[in-house]
Order: sequence, then structure tokens, then C-alpha cells
Amino acid sequence: MAVIAKVGLLEHGGKVRTKEGIFEVTRGTDGWYTVGGPGAEGPGRVRYDDERELLEIERPGVAVSIHFRPELERTTFMFRGHTYEVATMDFGNISIREGSRPVVQGHVTVSGDKLRTVAPDLLPIERELAFGLAVRSSAIDSDSWDEEHPFLEGIEEGAEGAVLDEETKHEKA
Repeated sequence: MAVIAKVGLLEHGGKVRTKEGIFEVTRGTDGWYTVGGPGAEGPGRVRYDDERELLEIERPGVAVSIHFRPELERTTFMFRGHTYEVATMDFGNISIREGSRPVVQGHVTVSGDKLRTVAPDLLPIERELAFGLAVRSSAIDSDSWDEEHPFLEGIEEGAEGAVLDEETKHEKA
């Protein structure tokens, strides 16, 4: 079964759905999200630092850090003695491999992500991983529409003003 993570409005929390059920996610004042889990497992924690592009996952007895690299570099992380590689998420696909073996396959959604497959070796962190990747995809989306982005220069006046600004720039050249 798929793992579905939804980030709440203004990133104040959300939900994660797995075959075990639907689990609430709450955001603490320290920037960490607490991801609920089944009674025996208990909650885990997730934090994504957009400035450093660092995803941190904590569960009892487990700590995983994923430092995302630029598109042309490899993003890898270690978990229980295995090295996993995370493909770029820039086009909405989510893919994690161990060597040539796919261990996570999914895609970004409007409100989070959907991991269609998660290999058994990553099941202990599936909820936290799904929610962390959803928060990261939300950050990527926000960065794309940042007001300071050069692509959006001149748009503050509305679409017509941006077109006029472009025409004026070409006329002056």
C-alpha cells in the first residue's frame, strides 16, 4: 500500500496515511514535526532546513540525515549499514535506490507526496521519510515562486505590467 503525506496549511502540521492507519503530524516551536505512529512504535520526528537543504529524521534508536545536493551531484544517506541514493525531485518524481534496486518510488502531489512503493528495509522510517519529502517538495515549490526570483522581476504590477515592462526593455535595447 502507498504512503501518503499531506502538509497542512502554512506547514503547521499534516497527516500521513499508511496501511496501519492515518497519523497526525504536529509542528513544535523548535521546527521539528512530530509524526504519530502505531501505539507500539510511537511517534517519530522530522525537520527540514531549507537553507542547508537538510532533512533530519529521528525515531527511537534511529537518526537519519539527508543533505540534498545540487542536481548534478549525488544525494546519498546511510540507514542501517546501507547507502541509498535520492534522485532529484525537481520534476515531481520521488526515487530512492540502493545501487540499482529501487527502494522508494513515488511522486509529489499538490498537498504533499505519495510514495507508491517503499521497500521493507525503509519501512521503519516510512512515515517520517514521506512527510519529510513532502515538506521538502513544499520548500522547493516556495523557492520557485520567491518574490526575489529573477524570473518574477516586474510581476508585482500584475501580468499586464510585466508584459509592458518586457516590451519597454526591448524597445530601449
